[in-house]
Amino acid sequence: MTQLSLTKSLLSSFIIILFTGCGTTINLTHYTPLSIKKAKNIPSTKKMLNNFSPKVIVMNIDNNGIKIAKNAKAGATIAAKINTILASSKNVRIAKRVTESSYTQMLLKEIEAAQLSKELNTDVGQADNIITGQLSTASYNHSFTEGYYYVVKTKKGNIRYYQPPIMSYQACIVGNIKVFALPDLQEEASFEYDECSNRSTEVRSAYNVKSRDDSLVRKAALESADTVAYDLKNFFSKKGYIYEARVDGSSKIFKTTLGSSNGAKEGQEVIIYAVEDNTNILTSITNKEIVQIGTGIISNHITPTSSWIIIDQIQDGKIIHAGDYIKIHYKESFLSKAKKFMR
Repeated sequence: MTQLSLTKSLLSSFIIILFTGCGTTINLTHYTPLSIKKAKNIPSTKKMLNNFSPKVIVMNIDNNGIKIAKNAKAGATIAAKINTILASSKNVRIAKRVTESSYTQMLLKEIEAAQLSKELNTDVGQADNIITGQLSTASYNHSFTEGYYYVVKTKKGNIRYYQPPIMSYQACIVGNIKVFALPDLQEEASFEYDECSNRSTEVRSAYNVKSRDDSLVRKAALESADTVAYDLKNFFSKKGYIYEARVDGSSKIFKTTLGSSNGAKEGQEVIIYAVEDNTNILTSITNKEIVQIGTGIISNHITPTSSWIIIDQIQDGKIIHAGDYIKIHYKESFLSKAKKFMR
């Protein structure tokens, strides 16, 4: 067995052990009902029930006139990958649009549709958000490593090997992704990426240089999209409102309105939020502020419209109320990281 095969085998075994040891199974009969107070800033029934999936348009990412990015169609590659990632989730609906002659025309039509929807208070097929962005830099560089001899000691004696010269290439992309709300085009979020991809090949001399490698640049673009994927999924993650509690000794569980129909799965990490009043002592003006008060994990008890969460941590001095809410926290899984390692 080669060293790489052994590493993969050990890693696979570790993954199996890791995932079979998750403590997400609870027995509801062991828990007794716990009375909880309503939150001060409890949302309306309509708002809690209207857990809709926003319609989103992913526009091509601007290559910003950078020749390397333009040749590799890096911006379009990032947009296509983000489109695929969001389409596979249950958090958004990708709006289907006929290709326009220019993005400006398409944008004007979406703004008009969103304004009409706002005036009529009805869905007219408008998009709710537009995702776009631009590259700030893109680079493609190479380095040469001379060939060399090396010796490996064996039972039969020393064996001399030759490592041919190697040309190493690196493509890097830096930029951002922005989320805008329609119809006012207010920027709601901005995420940055800075990713590089590498490739090496044996050559005869330092003159055997590949002056252009669009596929390597596109690979960096795909990794850039992966970088912001979890930020975007967390931004569009749906809310689940807490409305019931149970206790078993020091263990507390809470029932939420986030069910499997909205993407809830056993073992997912969730963040618990509360809407609190924050008063400025200088102006005496009170504003509502969203505060993270704890974390939890979704248990094995899930229905299409509800789920029970196991509390992991609550911040000192904070109490969970009915009307507080949770959002799934998406992050790169250990399995995903392991697959990258084994490539």
